[in-house]
Amino acid sequence: MEGVAPTRAERARQTRHRMLNSALQLFLADGYAATTMERIADDAGVAVQTLYYTFRTKGHLLCEVVEVTAAGEQDAARVEERAWVQAMLTARSAQRVLALAVEHGADIFVRAAPLWPVVAAAASDPVVEAYWRTVAADRRAGQERVVGRLHELDALRTGLELDRASDLVVVLFGHDVFSGLVTEAGWGVPEYKAWLFTTLVRQLLKRPRLSPAAYSDLSYASSVAT
Repeated sequence: MEGVAPTRAERARQTRHRMLNSALQLFLADGYAATTMERIADDAGVAVQTLYYTFRTKGHLLCEVVEVTAAGEQDAARVEERAWVQAMLTARSAQRVLALAVEHGADIFVRAAPLWPVVAAAASDPVVEAYWRTVAADRRAGQERVVGRLHELDALRTGLELDRASDLVVVLFGHDVFSGLVTEAGWGVPEYKAWLFTTLVRQLLKRPRLSPAAYSDLSYASSVAT
């Protein structure tokens, strides 16, 4: 029995995925400037007009490549709608809130970090520049939700204001620190996660003594020094 032929929508989705994957591989291999829309189209096996019709510009294409790569899959739910975010924002333990934020938030960095130099090289493109400002604003908003949950649990260090707590999270749990420790210094991801978790606990919480129950089921549990 022959398989069911893919629908038109599924074929379009497959073509979009192929174009995104070709763009990703070429951006990583050759950089932003050297990767032309013509090369991407040729690698993906589509007409260059199809590429332009779908993404409009190379800048728009790069932004979508970053989004899909960071999410880990095409058509992924928005970050705030993902199950792990809901689990984090309803956790009853402040350390569990931070442990889940680190576990899954750092994985976004792991997936997206190889593309950060490409984004930097494209910073003069107004589309990419505006997109990166949106990424920064969204990340700040996400970190503020984490701090807000810690506040709801009455777990923040005495005298630590919400804005100051958010500042600490944004800087410590940011691209620059990840790049400096993992990409440049060569830290393993579990080691980085363990450091970030313990640092956030000590900087933010009124009860900084680590609770293994908060992180024992997560990937970096064995790297946490208690």
